[in-house]
Amino acid sequence: MAHWLKAGLKDRARLPIIGAVFFCWALQLSPPGSARNPSSGIDSQDGRSDSASPETRAAVLKAIYTVGLVLVRNSADPTGEGPRPRGSGVVVRKDGIVVTNFHVIAQDNSTALYDDLFFNVPDPGVSAQLADHRYRLKPVLIKREYDLALLRITSDSNGQPVPISEVLPAIELGDSRAIQLLDKLIIIGFPEEGGASVTVNEGIVEGKDIAGNWIKTSARLIHGNSGGAAVDKAGRLIGIPTRVLIDRTLIEKKPAANRENGAAYEAAAVGYLRPAQLVKSMLAKVETLAGRSSPAKPLVTGGSEKPPEHQAAPQPSSASALITVRGLVRGADDHHLIAGARIGLVPLGARDVTSANLLAWGGTNSEGQFELNKPAVPGRYTVKVRALGYQDFIGEVNVGSEPVIIELHSL
Repeated sequence: MAHWLKAGLKDRARLPIIGAVFFCWALQLSPPGSARNPSSGIDSQDGRSDSASPETRAAVLKAIYTVGLVLVRNSADPTGEGPRPRGSGVVVRKDGIVVTNFHVIAQDNSTALYDDLFFNVPDPGVSAQLADHRYRLKPVLIKREYDLALLRITSDSNGQPVPISEVLPAIELGDSRAIQLLDKLIIIGFPEEGGASVTVNEGIVEGKDIAGNWIKTSARLIHGNSGGAAVDKAGRLIGIPTRVLIDRTLIEKKPAANRENGAAYEAAAVGYLRPAQLVKSMLAKVETLAGRSSPAKPLVTGGSEKPPEHQAAPQPSSASALITVRGLVRGADDHHLIAGARIGLVPLGARDVTSANLLAWGGTNSEGQFELNKPAVPGRYTVKVRALGYQDFIGEVNVGSEPVIIELHSL
C-alpha cells in the first residue's frame, strides 16, 4: 500500500496545487486489495455482494454502460504513441453528448486542449470491460468556472462516420438540488491503473455548498475517475467527481503505519462533486445553440473566451453554396417529438448507408430537433432515420431553407 500511495502522489505532482486542493483528473476509486465481483466485471470497494438491493444493483449496472474512459493525444507526441488515459466521461444524450471535467481535456497547467480526444465505452457483452473501438470527441461547450465540458462524438477513432445504428445508452439526470445529507451515492469511473474494467465506490453526502456549487461526499476519490459519474440508488446522475480536499497536516500527524496503509488518507480527504443541475443547464444551452449554425469553435465561459486555435473547424471552400441541414423528427400518428433518433444523409436514390456514401449525420435532442454535422448543397437527398421503438425510415427529402420534417411509424 505504501508503494501505491507514494506512486499516486508522485504521478499527481504535475497537477496544479493550491493549498491542499488537488484536481483529480484521474481519481482511483478502488485501492489494491479490493475485492472483485467476477460475474459483473466491476471492482467494488469492499467486495460485499449484498451491499446493495437487487433494484439498486440493476440501476447502477445500467448507469455503468454510460460511463467511459477519456483518452488524449497531441499531434507533437512521438510517432506510434497511442492516446493515453486521462479521466472519465459520461454520455448524457443518446446522440453522443458526453460530459467530463475541463481539466481532463486540458493540458497540464494550461487552458490549452489536447489535439485529439477519444472516448471508450464499456462493452455490455464483456462484463463492463472497455470495448475495442473508440470514438473521437469534439468540445461543444466549456464552463471553466465549473471545470465542466460537454463534448460531442463526431466519428470513430479513424475518422469514419458512426453508423446510425449505434445509439449510445445515455444516463438519466437526477435532481441534484433534492439530494440530502447522508443520502447514499455511488461513484462510477475508470481508475488510472485499474485495467479495462470499470470501478465503483460507495459513500454518502457529507455536505452541500450551494454558493460554491459543490456536493461533498465521503466516497473514495483518488486516481482514476475525474469526470465520471456519481449516481443515486436509482442510477440517476447526481454529480461529477471533480476534486479532492486533503488535510495534509492531519496525515503527517498520523503514525507511519497508518500513513502506509492509507488510513490517514481516508480520514483526511473530502470529495467534491459538481451537481448534475449544472450539466442540465449546459445541455439546455447546447439545445439553444442547435437552432443556429454550428460554431467552428466550442463556446467557452469562465476566463478567456478565446479557445485554443487548434479547435477551429476547417471551413469549406464553397461555404457560400452550402447550408446547414436542420429538421425535426416526430411520430407519424401523434406527432410526438422523438429524442435520440439517428439521421444519415446520402445521395439521392441510395438504398444503403455506408461510410463511403454518408454525406452528413446527426441525432435529435430532447425536443426532436437535429442539426447534421456537415452542411450540404441545397437539393434532393435520401435520408435514413433510426430510433428505438420506431420503424426505420428511408426516403427523399428536400434540403433547403426550410427545416426537414421526418415522421416515423411506431413498431
